[in-house]
Formats: sequence, structure tokens, C-alpha cells
Amino acid sequence: MKLRAIVSMVAAAALLAACSSGDDDTAQDPNKKDGSDLVQISPLTGERLEDGLPEHAPFAVKIDNTGSAAPQTGLDQADLVVEETVEGGATRLAAIFYSQMPESVGHVRSVRATDIGIAKPASAHIVASGGAPQTFDRLREAEVPIVSEDGGAGGFSREAGKAAPYNVLVNLRHLTEQIGPVRPAVPYLPWAESEEKATPAPTPVTAASVRFSNFHTTEWAHGEGGWTRTNGIAQPEFSARNLLVLFADEVDAGYRDPAGNAVPETNFVGSGRAVVFAGGGVIEGTWSKQDHASQIQLADGEGKPVELAPGKTWIELVNNSTADVSWR
Repeated sequence: MKLRAIVSMVAAAALLAACSSGDDDTAQDPNKKDGSDLVQISPLTGERLEDGLPEHAPFAVKIDNTGSAAPQTGLDQADLVVEETVEGGATRLAAIFYSQMPESVGHVRSVRATDIGIAKPASAHIVASGGAPQTFDRLREAEVPIVSEDGGAGGFSREAGKAAPYNVLVNLRHLTEQIGPVRPAVPYLPWAESEEKATPAPTPVTAASVRFSNFHTTEWAHGEGGWTRTNGIAQPEFSARNLLVLFADEVDAGYRDPAGNAVPETNFVGSGRAVVFAGGGVIEGTWSKQDHASQIQLADGEGKPVELAPGKTWIELVNNSTADVSWR
């Protein structure tokens, strides 16, 4: 992608965001309770922001999740993380940064079509090392802006002593200087006003295991800091108040990687099974999402809405037909 194309996409995204956050459009503004009462609430965590909303765009950074790229850097400063399936049964992360912009995040990898449904509710620019031409076409059609190293964007660097493609880092503070403020159009998840008003999780749990494939399982433990991976490769690790396991349909993206593996695409729209680890408990139910840009809705087994306590969230976006989750 040429640099001019990147600039034009950024400008278009900023214009769309400006149109969606006007004073008369209170239904789409996550920070307005009514037409006049403006409260500073993070659309990505549900937390009150004492200094107001950030004056920059959210970024969804694609981060490698294999041992070759260890350690993951800057992940603990993300507001929300989605783990998705990629080719060969491995997984990759889409870490969304909004409240904090670390100077070193990585290691950055390529974009997938699955990221459309991940980035759009946050009005996020996807940050990636590159991507297949088919995927870039899909992003343009979906009006999702991308900032890529292959496209000539600034802010990227290579870590000495690590082999490509597992050595790409990005400076998000540099990107904020190049891209103007963009406000997410909707709250990413159904946030409760406070932890006390969140939907209670009736079954206490201390550990969870999410199997994406025969190749990869993510292990979790709950402690005083929240949910953290016990087999993660981040330094330091991301701590989540809420851990969501969302089952969705997976299809063939229509092309293969350089090694000949079919590239999967998870369709992050519609509805499916949900397992919600809220604090130290678990709720079984369903998730739904009207379109790629919509807020994720959650319901318990009886169809009653589930509201999450404000805080950081990790979403395990898994294949409906092959993945599994267990807890104890």
C-alpha cells in the first residue's frame, strides 16, 4: 500500500468518527447517558476517565503469539485483547490500545480478515507488519484503516538479535502524532455502571483452559490481579477483570500462507455460545453482534442480559466447531 493510500484512509476514518460523535447523535455516543449529561467513560473498559477521553485514535495491534516472538512487549498496557485463530492451528492477538500508548509494542505481525469485526466496534486503526492483498481489499471494503510497516508507515523498528518476521516493534506514541483523535462509536461490551451493579457470576472458579486447536491451548488462573495466562509469553502479562470465550463460525479466507497452510477467517458477527468468566465466577450463555461495527451483547442461559464490571477484558474468539473450554 502506498503512503498516500494510508493517509487517505486515515482521513476518511477521522471524518467518519467526527460524523458519528456529533452533539445530536446521542444514541451512538458511549459517553452520553442522555442528550445533556456527558460522562467520561472508556468505551473499551467501562471505566471512568478522570482526564476525559484520549485525544488520539484507538489502535488494534496485531501481535504474534508463538514462542518465536517471545517476549510480547507492551501487552499489559492494552485496554482489551482478542485472541484469534490463524493458519496451522496457532493463534494471534489483536491488542486494542486507547487509554495508554506505549513506546514499544510487539512483536507485530500481519493482519487477517477476522480483524475487521475486532477493530470496527472500537473505531480502531489496525497496526500490522503487512498482509495479503486479498485481506487489504477486504479492509478497504469494510472501511477499516490500517497502518502497516510494508505500507511505509512510520513508528516501526526491528529488534536487534531477533530473526524476521518475529522482530517488528511499533511505537504507538509516534502514531498518535500522525493520526488525529478518533472516538469509538459504541461501547465495545455491555458495561455495568460499577462492579457492584455487574451481573453476578454464580459458579466460583479459579482456573480455565481454552483449547483453540490440537496445536494451541491458552491456560488461565484467577488471582488478586484478575485473570492472567499461566502459559503466556508477555513481560509483564496482561491482567483481565473479565475473560470471555466466544464461539463463532470459521471459514476459509480463500488463500494460503507461504507455507501452504489454508488461512482461516472467524466470522465475528451474528451469535453463538459464550462462557463469561466475570471476576472469580463463570456464567454460561450466549453472545450476539448485529454487524461488524456493533457492540457485543451478552446473555445468560435464560436469555437475561449480562453486564460486565468495568475493567480490562480478554476475549478468546474460538472456532465454533472445534474449540473447547473447561474450568475448575
